[in-house]
Amino acid sequence: MVDKETTEFSRGSFKEKILRQLEENAAKQAETKFPDPEDFERPSRSDSEEPERKIEPRKVDFEPFKLPVFDFPAADENEEEPFVENENLPEEGDSLRQNLDGVVSEEIQSQDIPPQFSRSEPKVQDEKIEQEQFLEKKESEKMVKHQPSRRTNSPSKKTSLSKKNKNKNKNKKKKKVTAGKIIAVIVVLLVLVVGGTGWYGYSFVKSGIQPLDSKNATAKSINIPAGSSSKQIGEILQRQSIIKNGMVFQYYTKFKNYSEFKSGYYNLAPNMSLSTIASKLEEGGTEKPVAPTLGKILVPEGYTLTQIAKAVTVNSGSNEKNAKTPFSEADFMKTVQDPTFIAKMVKAYPKLFASLPTKDSGIKYQLEGYLFPATYDYTKSSTVESVIENMIQAANTQLTPYYDTIAQKNLTVNEVLSLAALVEKEANNDDDRRNVAGTFYNRMNAGMTLGSNLSILYAEGKLGEKTSLSEDANIDTNLDSPYNLYTNTGFGPGPVDSPSLSSIKAVLDPAQNDYFYFVADVTTGKVYFAKTLAEQNANVQKYVNDKISS
Repeated sequence: MVDKETTEFSRGSFKEKILRQLEENAAKQAETKFPDPEDFERPSRSDSEEPERKIEPRKVDFEPFKLPVFDFPAADENEEEPFVENENLPEEGDSLRQNLDGVVSEEIQSQDIPPQFSRSEPKVQDEKIEQEQFLEKKESEKMVKHQPSRRTNSPSKKTSLSKKNKNKNKNKKKKKVTAGKIIAVIVVLLVLVVGGTGWYGYSFVKSGIQPLDSKNATAKSINIPAGSSSKQIGEILQRQSIIKNGMVFQYYTKFKNYSEFKSGYYNLAPNMSLSTIASKLEEGGTEKPVAPTLGKILVPEGYTLTQIAKAVTVNSGSNEKNAKTPFSEADFMKTVQDPTFIAKMVKAYPKLFASLPTKDSGIKYQLEGYLFPATYDYTKSSTVESVIENMIQAANTQLTPYYDTIAQKNLTVNEVLSLAALVEKEANNDDDRRNVAGTFYNRMNAGMTLGSNLSILYAEGKLGEKTSLSEDANIDTNLDSPYNLYTNTGFGPGPVDSPSLSSIKAVLDPAQNDYFYFVADVTTGKVYFAKTLAEQNANVQKYVNDKISS
């Protein structure tokens, strides 16, 4: 028989036994080793080159545990339980605690998972929560490593200083880059400005030096007042549309050392260069305005009247090809043979024409050799007579300083011009001219003829024309003409061309030599002199006949 106290004790002990067994079993199964947090430590900087290992948390699944159900009679505090003798007791006489232990042991062995209501469950759950929090922390650290923090919390003092230094360095770099760009832009702009200014200045000066209009030869009468500076002259010329820029004229004349510009009236055209204009200003102008020129006529040295007649039809002052003057060849030849016009000229220039041969003296043209070779301007009012008179006036002007010398040498102007005309064609330089003139004087002093082929060619109308070497060498020395200086002594009837001033000077101041002969190389024009006829014949064979035959 078991009393009431024993029954109550047995119940309480049984519960405690079961709970204690359940806790022990749950503790054994909960002994699952979780990863040590040290295993998840971030690798050191030296190992940062190795790829980061991703640690997967070990998941432990727990199956639900069903607590065995025991039916215990409900104890009524107000009512005593009836006692049944020997009810539910083992027959073998084992104790109640041993039986309960056996039942509980069998029940626990049949279960693989600790009971859900074990006292160890809160501990396992806490460890699991801690593990999950640890893993979340590691994941957040990874995010922090690869991405900038988005937290708005204030950084630590060290981090704040580092960021400030970085920002300061970045700002300094940005300022340096910006300053460098600004300096580079300024330098480029300065280079462009300086280069552009230099190029503009060069183009401006180069353009200002060129003629205003190279095709416009129409001259204007420009008055330069006395005492005008180069600056004032440049302004006048620019205002009169003669030059492009007065300032360029001012600096150009200073750079080229043009100075002592003279006052007066000048006929200047837009096609003139600055150097031409400056040269004219140095020569001096006229006291009164002179009609502007329309063009120019060029008479080369050694031209005959027939050649000059052709030259007066050509405007040599124009840039246009084959530009013509208003004068004709026929009008020129008619005027130079007009007795009335010749008489007028003789009266106007008595010293020049004091020894002019008469028309019945056998000369070809009376005025042959009296028209000085030079360049002449013509104007709108110019005529053939005025043009010819300008040429005669130039001859008078050139000979005026030598009239006394000619008289002192017992020579006439016609003789000087006649001999100078032969010298002009026989020699090519001043030394040869003086030697040729001296040889002619030696021959005349010795009673010999001049023996010039040129006079015979002139008589035949071939002088000045294109002739072959054979024609020049094989002239008719027996020609019946006053110009045949192989048969006629003296200077000849008159000049055969218009000699230059150099040839005139050579006749007035000949070289003193012993030559009686000379011959010119038919190919080079070089003159070879000889004292004897034998030397002359050898030179003729060598420099004329042999070269003609070859």
